[in-house]
Amino acid sequence: MINILVVSLQGIGNTLMTLCAAEKLMEQYPVNLSVAVSNNGSQELALSQFPKGRVYIWDESDVAAKNVIRLGRKLRHMCFDRVYLAYPSYKREGVVGLLTKAREKKVLLDGAGDWKFLRKIYKSKIWKPANMHDINANYALFGVESQGCLNPGGMFRRKIENEYGNYADSFFSEGGLADKFVIAVHPGANGDGKRWGTDKLIKLCGELHDRFACRFVIVGGSDELKLKQTVAKGIGESAVPLDSATLFQTASIIQRCSLFIGNDSAPMHISAVLGVPVVALWSYTDFHRTSPYGPGNIIIRKAYPCSPCYSFNGSFTDNCKFGMKCIKNLELDDVLPVVSHCVEVMLDKKRRINAEDVNSLKLNGIEKVYGLEHGCVVVDFRG
Repeated sequence: MINILVVSLQGIGNTLMTLCAAEKLMEQYPVNLSVAVSNNGSQELALSQFPKGRVYIWDESDVAAKNVIRLGRKLRHMCFDRVYLAYPSYKREGVVGLLTKAREKKVLLDGAGDWKFLRKIYKSKIWKPANMHDINANYALFGVESQGCLNPGGMFRRKIENEYGNYADSFFSEGGLADKFVIAVHPGANGDGKRWGTDKLIKLCGELHDRFACRFVIVGGSDELKLKQTVAKGIGESAVPLDSATLFQTASIIQRCSLFIGNDSAPMHISAVLGVPVVALWSYTDFHRTSPYGPGNIIIRKAYPCSPCYSFNGSFTDNCKFGMKCIKNLELDDVLPVVSHCVEVMLDKKRRINAEDVNSLKLNGIEKVYGLEHGCVVVDFRG
């Protein structure tokens, strides 16, 4: 039995994707797996899959030096055979990996955003192919055999269904949502630069309600309460805000929905892993890396040559020299026909939309429609 530590100190969405890849590692090989994660909400995901003693937490409320000292005291006594720095990894993941006495310490590099010292210190490294999704990148790092999409996240799906299914059933029953075509809507994201216009989103939902009698649950974090309530109020009686719920309760609500509409965010990744079709309204990030994973999911974006861009990502402020045109210029007239056809296909043909369905619309302004390696459909409108 091989003892492995996987280090992933990123956000909830990245951690979920890493754990999906790690699950396949455990399925294919005899390993004892431990993880190091951040307490930004990611620890809840990790603790749902691993015993407490195999989860090491980076405390975001503490300074880096204290985290290094605390984790160093714990990790130096552990007999790990291997350490994997999950993709993407940066300076602090690299430091945590060095705290262990593992014989093999492995990292996946992309030749661009990775820290130079990772290239120098970590002798066991592989290079990430261009345009590879983060889940598939970590499959490659972990040595998991995969082709295309492996339908990851079984442990997460089973936990949500088995432990939180009753919560979702009660919510849907009390809200009069049972047996309705319910769309989970997430108006937020980690930074305003990823958020499609609230007014446009409200109008989109209004049109979908008028055409298909859709109902809506407005989801998001506790810090997005005001935003959720604003959107729900704007949509009207067909929308219900999920005012207060844990990460797993929110996931259980999403799992009961027929469709998810939102931005590039953790709820988007949760939806994709749960098998709920996703329509993602895309901004500046690299969709090849972090698109909703799997067939039947859709990205709608403006195909500007400046995208993807991470030049201002550190502060998540609206200081783009182009005025965030990638998300601000994505219009309702672009999004509505695609989403409407998606709902039509789901209601009439009882299946998910594909690239051929979108191409059949022959919409003005579409530059290209194509599928990614894992099956997600990208709809590029001319920028």
